[in-house]
Amino acid sequence: MAITLKPIKQENVVFTIRGTSPLIQHQWSEKAKKMIRDKKAGIKRGAQREPCDPEQEFRDATYLTDGGEYAIPAMAFKASLIGAAHKDIGIEKTLVRKSIFIKCTDGNGNLPIECEDPIMREDYVRVGVGSADLRYRPEFRDWTCEITALVDTDNLPVDALINLVNRAGFGVGLCEMRPEKGKDFGRYEIDPTQPVEIA
Repeated sequence: MAITLKPIKQENVVFTIRGTSPLIQHQWSEKAKKMIRDKKAGIKRGAQREPCDPEQEFRDATYLTDGGEYAIPAMAFKASLIGAAHKDIGIEKTLVRKSIFIKCTDGNGNLPIECEDPIMREDYVRVGVGSADLRYRPEFRDWTCEITALVDTDNLPVDALINLVNRAGFGVGLCEMRPEKGKDFGRYEIDPTQPVEIA
């Protein structure tokens, strides 16, 4: 029996998300990555801990594009959409994984955001068992981000995509202290003042 398979209906869907709660970021710094590499290589650190520089830690925790613009990771946005999908609401995570690809021209894999300069947060965090530390991270109060998604619209029609984005923004969120992790930061929605365009 001959197999008939339709071509993929690929469309670029362009839309803007806007934050409905502040966005908190915590990118891994080069210093933190080096400590992990050294540990894996068996290089022991000295007993003396380096003094904390809150301003530098705050800057290192911020996502930036190649051009130095404030940004969010493109894959974090896709992960948010996957997190919102569930078979009980009629869309499985596997379908989202293979039907949406976030287009990003930045070498760091980041999407630029429109925002004011962030403020520096000081957060009390638990580290391991029975110990705690302070973290200095950026908080963006008002932010928007234009997204271009390559979508298989046979699997995921545009109206379903829009509903998924709003559901992800409402209950999953982005970056640190988001609803998925039990907090209220990093929430977003489709910006109703900007058109949703199909290229």
